[in-house]
Amino acid sequence: MLSKNLRFRVFETCWLLLMLTMAWAAFTWNADHVFYEGNVYFADGDCYARMTRVRDLENTGFHTIRYHLFENYPDGTVPHTTLPLDALILALSQGLRLFSERGLALAGAWISPILGMTLVALLTVWGAAIKLPYRHAMALMLVVSPILAHGFQVGRPDHQSLLALLIGISLAAEASLWQRRGNAWAYVAAVAWALALWVSLFEPLVLLGAVLTAKAVRRFASPNIEQAPFASIAGPLGIFCGILAVAFFTDGRTPGPLDPAFGRWTQNIGELRSPGWGGLFSWCGWVLPAIPLLLAWRAFHGGGPICGFWSWLVALLIGLSAIHARWGYFLALAMAMSIPFALPAFRIPFLAWSVLVLSLWPVAAFWEETLFPSPETQSLRLERMVDAVALRDASLSLSREPDGGVVAPWWFSPAIVWWSGKPCVAGSSHQSLPGTLDTCRVYLAETPDAALEILAARRAPYVITYDPDRVISNASQIMDAPPAERPLASILYRSPHALTSDFTPIHGNRFFKIHRACLHDLAQPE
Repeated sequence: MLSKNLRFRVFETCWLLLMLTMAWAAFTWNADHVFYEGNVYFADGDCYARMTRVRDLENTGFHTIRYHLFENYPDGTVPHTTLPLDALILALSQGLRLFSERGLALAGAWISPILGMTLVALLTVWGAAIKLPYRHAMALMLVVSPILAHGFQVGRPDHQSLLALLIGISLAAEASLWQRRGNAWAYVAAVAWALALWVSLFEPLVLLGAVLTAKAVRRFASPNIEQAPFASIAGPLGIFCGILAVAFFTDGRTPGPLDPAFGRWTQNIGELRSPGWGGLFSWCGWVLPAIPLLLAWRAFHGGGPICGFWSWLVALLIGLSAIHARWGYFLALAMAMSIPFALPAFRIPFLAWSVLVLSLWPVAAFWEETLFPSPETQSLRLERMVDAVALRDASLSLSREPDGGVVAPWWFSPAIVWWSGKPCVAGSSHQSLPGTLDTCRVYLAETPDAALEILAARRAPYVITYDPDRVISNASQIMDAPPAERPLASILYRSPHALTSDFTPIHGNRFFKIHRACLHDLAQPE
């Protein structure tokens, strides 16, 4: 007969393995879209830009990157991208190169699922170690939430995966501190918060401010609460400031002014739009609006101040996520971590589990459409895959041409840089908006001379054209200007030989056509 302690360990280990298996399935459902015909295709432009940075580190040695020449060419940009995720991808690639020549691309593809598995493992072990009630429900929410699966998706080497891991560790440490489980958690919180701020100054700064606000309110409401001596916080505070100092001297922070077209450009960015309540429910289930209320009720009925802390944090993130989808990763994370503190409001465990499971209907519906897509969804996925393969073909042909900048649709530009090695005028970051606007002006140009003037100024002899209806519509929307009857994008795509005195066709496939502009006075890149 197994002892009670041994049965506990066996069960928790089996549950951990089950959660890791489910997490792996959720994070890698799209693997056939990433690994195709021996190549690795990343999820979006930002991912290709990230991998271009890491390739530079691999080729020229580990160093600080504070300037991107490959976007907004030839002026370049001062990016917000930072070193920590670059370093993790580079380190993973060195190990993978022992098994494959594509070690760098494979590292970029697998880094986010690995970070996601790490988060699931750490929080599952944390919940078991301190014997949280409904800890199994917390782990289940972590692995079934579609928005978290998106953040940890294979082929998506973006900073949200590392941020979610660090924020999860930070919140676990903060919850442990609120429950007075030892000052060692203060050191964990200090390291995790500082590293998160190094990765990005936006979301972690807001969340850290929310945590500090909750602590201040608690002290104001309970003035007799025992205050931690300065000696106990000096160490964590010193570590926190030390990491931030290293971050500042490594990556720096030089935010610039936003271009007036920023608002129009953001209308094309999914994470900067509202997901609506339907989107929030598909990420977290119907129980989401009830979670802050349950936590608030428990805060006044035996749950303690920690329930008030979670109630405030989840309510704040619901509001932020309703405005911008980019907050959804942290909403799903905080909501999952608050479940052990919210569900005890149901005195009957069977009732609590029933409410939670039934509320996951929209989550299940999302996964059903994802794994068993409708013909329309399947057609869109196929179109994106075909586009990606054709873009790689066009970019490789461009790599054999002489040096020079490239004008291409902004959402394709980072992939073109990755595959061709040539810099692009546009980019997927808001820092490259000046180049994106010039690209729009080229596509909307009414005469070849107007486009050639911009191309000469940008040292960009190569113009890539794509479906003119989409390119012209997007350029017109960003520029807030109606297109001409036959703008240059339409002429170059539909009549590639019509302007041979100014633009020479050099490559074409089913979806992309490349022209070399005749820029006789084009200045050579420095």
